[in-house]
Amino acid sequence: MPPTYHATLSAFTHFLTAYTHTLLYLRHLYPPTSFARSRFHNTPVHQSRHPLVCEWIRDAIAAVREELLEGTVAKIGIVIFSYGAAGDVSGSVKIMERYMLDVSGFPVVEKGERNMEIEWEEEEEDGESGAGVKRKQKALDTDVVVNLSEQFRAALLMLTTRTSQLAPLPPHCSFNISMELKDEGDADPPIGHPQPWIPVQPSLQRTGRKSAQTEHVEGVDEGEDLGGAKVTPIRTVEAGVFRFETWIEEGKAKFQIPEKSSKSSFVSSEG
Repeated sequence: MPPTYHATLSAFTHFLTAYTHTLLYLRHLYPPTSFARSRFHNTPVHQSRHPLVCEWIRDAIAAVREELLEGTVAKIGIVIFSYGAAGDVSGSVKIMERYMLDVSGFPVVEKGERNMEIEWEEEEEDGESGAGVKRKQKALDTDVVVNLSEQFRAALLMLTTRTSQLAPLPPHCSFNISMELKDEGDADPPIGHPQPWIPVQPSLQRTGRKSAQTEHVEGVDEGEDLGGAKVTPIRTVEAGVFRFETWIEEGKAKFQIPEKSSKSSFVSSEG
């Protein structure tokens, strides 16, 4: 039986969880000994052993899932930032790297249909009249499920390859999970009280929509850090109606760090 929208979205959030844990290991935000080696879709991954780190990531991705269900999310970002040297009271935060996933093409499914098999309408051209006709076509079958697993595996392997080519991070780095919301519609950003989301700093705000981006974290010029100084593609994942692109944005501040300061940092970074 083909999987439902709910099942496929759950597969994506499980992938996002494995992606986040492995990224923290690859970028040395915690000591390597604090991670356990595991496998996900027959691919080597790493998972933090620290209960608070695991809880924070689990809660953050659960909050992302709720917004994905509403169809309001354009991009998801795992953001690594530097908060200055020990004893620095300036509070300055500089974006080092953003690991982006463009999920704007995810289907929006009504609540009552999320446990049904996914179908979509595909336009075709009539050979004689040129008129557009539509046909319904099943999106998720057994082949697609297998392909989704292969795509997740390839994305994780490519993440390992791409991060191995990056310059080391400076000391005192942390991370958060952020969302960029779609422009269309009247949906409000998920900020209020109590809630896990707050607006991102001005340097990551897009012009044209205030508070359109939010980040899961506790505790400049508008948009200057968007896009980064260097972009490295990772992979396009495509299976059925679930398609998303992944890439790395390296921030301008990363290239302004003195070479002697560019070294890995083992710092608590759960937001």
